[in-house]
Amino acid sequence: MKLNRNLILALSLFAALGTACSDIAGSENEEEQQQPTNYTVAFTAQGSENESTDYIFNTEDLMSGSLSAEGIGIEQTGWRYMYEQNNTLFSVGYFDDNNAIAYELDDEGNITEKGRFVFENTLDLFGKADDNTALAMEVPRIDFADRVLHKIDINSVSIQGKENLRIWESKEDSLVAWPTDLEVRGGKLFVPFYKIHARGDFSTPQTDTAYVAMYSYPELEFEKYITDTRMGPIGVYGLFNGMIADENDNLYAYSSASLANGFTTQSKSSGILRINNGETEFNDSYFFDVEEEAGGKINFIEYVGNGKAVANIVTDDSQLWGSFSAGNEIHKLVVLDLENKTSTEVSNMPLHGGFYGSPWYVNDGMVYMSVTTSESAHVYKVDVENATATKGAEILGNKLKGIYDLN
Repeated sequence: MKLNRNLILALSLFAALGTACSDIAGSENEEEQQQPTNYTVAFTAQGSENESTDYIFNTEDLMSGSLSAEGIGIEQTGWRYMYEQNNTLFSVGYFDDNNAIAYELDDEGNITEKGRFVFENTLDLFGKADDNTALAMEVPRIDFADRVLHKIDINSVSIQGKENLRIWESKEDSLVAWPTDLEVRGGKLFVPFYKIHARGDFSTPQTDTAYVAMYSYPELEFEKYITDTRMGPIGVYGLFNGMIADENDNLYAYSSASLANGFTTQSKSSGILRINNGETEFNDSYFFDVEEEAGGKINFIEYVGNGKAVANIVTDDSQLWGSFSAGNEIHKLVVLDLENKTSTEVSNMPLHGGFYGSPWYVNDGMVYMSVTTSESAHVYKVDVENATATKGAEILGNKLKGIYDLN
């Protein structure tokens, strides 16, 4: 009996200690969960369009105070494209800088270099093949040349392979393909593109049809072209998201055909087509005439969830390439209901300028975006369900090229 009483006493003490440790661990976990999220931002310092400098740094707050790279930013060389995948941020050189540098967060949440690789010509396009593989494409601007697709191992930050693709060309018309997205789905690679003149001036004499080149993946054997004449070319130069996917893997392709977005001719309304999951043609019964519904042409679009997307809409289409000046206030923001084909303008959002890349961060029905006007630059948080915007932190620079959560 004495042994049993001692055993019971020991077990009771062990249980009490276990409960106390559990309470402490639970308290620590709760405290850790309540700590603010560290965001990583790609920041462009104030300066002329050709002389501005890019930086990368962390911030715990996007919605109050100000954002500045002074004293904390990791300076980047030259003008950069930014692309994020699988908690890895790629800073990719442009024109005469052929270095791609990958960054991640260390165990203390500090930005650290993960690796780098070198490419031959500018990588103008990025996309996700799978969690561990990114795609990037060299797109020569002049003459009839290969579009070189790179497979990039994100873990080792190295090029695993290259494939030369022509996508589309017509020597008779002196036209070549400019791709606007790289979408992998169901063993296929979808590459939407528009036609530009081979002399390299980015003129677009044919804008009456939407085009997608389809390849097998990972074999990269060309299979067919997907076309539709209900709208014009898919995507916009420098934004690499001509198609967006919803939760059900339906692909939505958008057309801008806007002078402000670089299209020298316009022949069809700005709109959206859909390729249903498991299919390889545009759905005959789906066309969303966004230009009619929203009162302007799409500059950029981002899928949020539950059939909703947010889109920058061009309100003044009188200036060629007008969308690419951060302070040129020609864009409004709308919420697009892709199923019901409706548009709702976002309240409390000023007219604003444009950007390159894909600089919006989506989290739990909210969209965080860099908004630059002729007077200032701020982060805005957009509540998609209610189509309202809230002004956040002031950007003490030109703009943010991206907002990321690398945790």
